[in-house]
Amino acid sequence: MKNDNNSLKNLQHSLEKLSGNLHVLETDVPVEKQMEYFRFSEVIRSNFYFSDEQVFDEQMKVLSSDELYSSPEIKYALAYLAISGSVKAYRAIEAYCEKFPDDWAAMSLLQAKITLESELSEEKQVFISTGLGGKGDLLRFYAFFKSNGRKTFSDYQRKLIEKEIPYFIRNYQGITEEIQIQDNYFTILFLIRIQVDIKTMLEEAVDECNQFGNFISKGFVITNVKMFSKEEIQNELKKRE
Repeated sequence: MKNDNNSLKNLQHSLEKLSGNLHVLETDVPVEKQMEYFRFSEVIRSNFYFSDEQVFDEQMKVLSSDELYSSPEIKYALAYLAISGSVKAYRAIEAYCEKFPDDWAAMSLLQAKITLESELSEEKQVFISTGLGGKGDLLRFYAFFKSNGRKTFSDYQRKLIEKEIPYFIRNYQGITEEIQIQDNYFTILFLIRIQVDIKTMLEEAVDECNQFGNFISKGFVITNVKMFSKEEIQNELKKRE
């Protein structure tokens, strides 16, 4: 997602139209892995009946037993139990996640929570899928900026970035999780409510810094899909020269 006001506005508009209880995955599971999980889950849902106590007990055993089970057996048990609507199953998945945290288990735990809440409440349950996840009602975003003319940041400029960028994010009720400053670019990882005008927030932060030397380019990149590698950042920055 580049510095494109329309893209951000479209995302915000889509989420604002959703009614119900919103759920955000709090870990950074790749979108492809999320889609793989939900496709697998739908196959289970469409082919099996959850009133079979024997099958349920067998899947519970896979997660709680000291016996060794194959990866496909564990993935099946996690997906099966997540849509069973059982509090007992939820607790078993939760315990498994604490011992063996991975992407599949994280997806299973979130789906188990959504399934339980949908049965206990009449409110519609909505899952928001992003590669970087979020926390509570905040979504996680990643952005990077380059220096004007690809010049090396001075120590003073680095201190300004470290101070002003988190300050503006905090003013919009967001949380800066990480800020990394390299020779001629910097990246930020932050949590923010989707209702916030993210583009305006970051532009204000850059403008504040630029009052002291106009050293940050106004062309920045934002994504909620993944964190970029140094090579990907350099390739993107070269395109923007």
